[in-house]
Amino acid sequence: MGLVLPVLAVVVGVLVGMVGVGGVLLPPGLVAVGELSANEATATSTWAFMFTGVVGTVAYAWRGVVPWSMLARLTIGVVPAAFLGALVNARLPASVVLLGLAAITLFVGVHQLRPRTARQSRDELSTAALVTVGVFVGFGSALTGTGGPVLLVPVLLMLGVAPLRAVAVSQAVQLPVVIAGSVGYLQTGLTDIRLGTVLGALAGLGVVAGAVVATRIQADGLRRIIAVACIGAGIFLVVRAAI
Repeated sequence: MGLVLPVLAVVVGVLVGMVGVGGVLLPPGLVAVGELSANEATATSTWAFMFTGVVGTVAYAWRGVVPWSMLARLTIGVVPAAFLGALVNARLPASVVLLGLAAITLFVGVHQLRPRTARQSRDELSTAALVTVGVFVGFGSALTGTGGPVLLVPVLLMLGVAPLRAVAVSQAVQLPVVIAGSVGYLQTGLTDIRLGTVLGALAGLGVVAGAVVATRIQADGLRRIIAVACIGAGIFLVVRAAI
């Protein structure tokens, strides 16, 4: 395995804990460095994100910033969609899905860099909206092995949710996404449990540092960081789709 994958796992954890979009880096790393197939990489990274999900949820819950009501309604859509996404992964080419996700992520990143007009952030969304978002995030995250935050954060920002609130709920949503997704992937035999566990534990350490940084940055500063991270995530998705 060498040092590249462990270092990448820690970096991914820091980005996941700080801005929620670091998960997009792990599957391509597993393909390029770990010599896994695309399907094996998405399955293994999904397993690894169970660890970042636990650590991220605890870290943000400790600071009292996780919107539990929002999480509960997202989960209704997330669980069945993530299970389905894992099963579909082995049957459909991921390139079209990846390019669509890249377009959304790049759009949100560019949008967040634009000058902001004065407006209040939304504390709540309707149940129907959150369940719909949960279906999209659960299916897309399990299909691509990105854990959940990389899709959820941009979508919530587009809907007007405050950056810290979006990042906080994205940490907790990892658990229903990756548990349901991993159940599906384990049925296909694609998951490298040992590798995923090692990388997940390392990424979990990075999440702690990222969460501390995120809760100490003002909303505008966090928005700029999220914008840059989204643009980077979108570029990685385009590159991965082209491989």
